[in-house]
Amino acid sequence: MRRVLVVLIALVSTLLVATAAPSYAATYPTLQNGSSGANVTSLQFLLTSRGFSTTADGAYGSGTEAAVTAFQSSVGLTADGAAGPDTFGRLVSTLSQGSTGTAVQALQVQLVKHGATIDTDGDFGPGTDAAVRSFQSANGLDADGIVGPATWTALLGTGGGSSGGGSPGTTYDSLSDAQKANSRTIIGVGKGAGIPEYGWVIALATAMQESTLINIDYGDRDSVGLFQQRTSQGWGTVAEIQDAVLSSKAFYGVATHTSNAGLTDIAGWESLSVTVAAQEVQRSCCPDAYAQWESLARDIVAHESGAPAIP
Repeated sequence: MRRVLVVLIALVSTLLVATAAPSYAATYPTLQNGSSGANVTSLQFLLTSRGFSTTADGAYGSGTEAAVTAFQSSVGLTADGAAGPDTFGRLVSTLSQGSTGTAVQALQVQLVKHGATIDTDGDFGPGTDAAVRSFQSANGLDADGIVGPATWTALLGTGGGSSGGGSPGTTYDSLSDAQKANSRTIIGVGKGAGIPEYGWVIALATAMQESTLINIDYGDRDSVGLFQQRTSQGWGTVAEIQDAVLSSKAFYGVATHTSNAGLTDIAGWESLSVTVAAQEVQRSCCPDAYAQWESLARDIVAHESGAPAIP
């Protein structure tokens, strides 16, 4: 009898282990000072949702590092300032239709990154619900509209849509359909203006750094769009900046809606490095960041050089 009881206990223990909830935190990304892009923006919104107010500008600088360190300390994690799986696992919360606030904005940034066309307004309404269900269905998750750990890790753990193909943001195949479409627009505008391929590379690397090649409606202060251009700095109206063709023309320096200097207004731009050329146009706080996307930009050009010219 005792042997039977031992066997039964062993079987029950095995079943419990087999059906235990998986540790989704194992697939969250690791971000640190110098990181940039949509995942950083979502991190910043999540920090704010937890009471550690941070500017959601997509750039992981000293302010974000300090907020991460403070949050980690408050929840008993190693306070190293790097947002890894344990930190993300404590930051995310379960969301569903009717939820509001900066955690929802973090979610919406991720959905936009994966190609959804929704506002990042912090309101989990029918549009966000539909985008969540679509993403869940495309990624083999229960399409219940509830954003829990499994959905968060699927969103944060990849940089593209369901196409896959390499580490997110490192190859053309890792990009979402929306990112590829915006890349074709940038190349098409450059081609239509008679700008050589190196100019396309500079523009693509810049847009990847500024917006992860997503035509976003948010950014640092009044920055919006593919290139994070600002109305207050004369780049045009919000509508013009959010127009992918017009914003690309503005970056190249061939637009009629702004007098701001673009790439082709810079003497000798063809002989400048990607970082220097991009910085001459963007005047960014983090000029060295553009170079990290040159390889990806060249891969995009190799795949999309046949994009039709856009006059």
